[in-house]
Amino acid sequence: MGDSKVGRSLLVVLAVALVCGCASLRWSVQKSLRPPGERLSDFPEAVWAEYDCGKQERPFFKIERNELVPPRVKAGGLFAHRLVYVMCPTRPTGVVSGRLQTRIRFRGDPIVRETTETYDIKPGRWVVDAQVQLPAHAEPGVYAYEIAFRGERVDFEERLTFVVQSR
Repeated sequence: MGDSKVGRSLLVVLAVALVCGCASLRWSVQKSLRPPGERLSDFPEAVWAEYDCGKQERPFFKIERNELVPPRVKAGGLFAHRLVYVMCPTRPTGVVSGRLQTRIRFRGDPIVRETTETYDIKPGRWVVDAQVQLPAHAEPGVYAYEIAFRGERVDFEERLTFVVQSR
């Protein structure tokens, strides 16, 4: 009986430490659970039913989540970007191809740019994770991470801010 009380006490202490004082540990764990790449979360039929795509103008596209982890980074550090989207195509198994750009801005100017000339938005619910390296020379301050897609009948531009901390 004493062992279970010790075990519970240890779990409580660990939980309190994670919630209260170890935000960086929490972000590190969360970031490590997001390896780069794309994965299908829900098949097109499930998304079709959830969004009643038969009554939507197609291709139907929606961003469900767009986030950065952690929100504070040191120069030269890594952060994780997660984008979750749904798409119902015009025709079964159809994709929407287009140009995908990402930018990191500081004081309004882009300091990092990446372009994928042909990127496919696929049917269903997709989780897209990326690890983004911040330049080692990044100055402390507020930055923006932007992602933009231009395709046939699907366009979007999203922006999130994060902070670069001084070393």
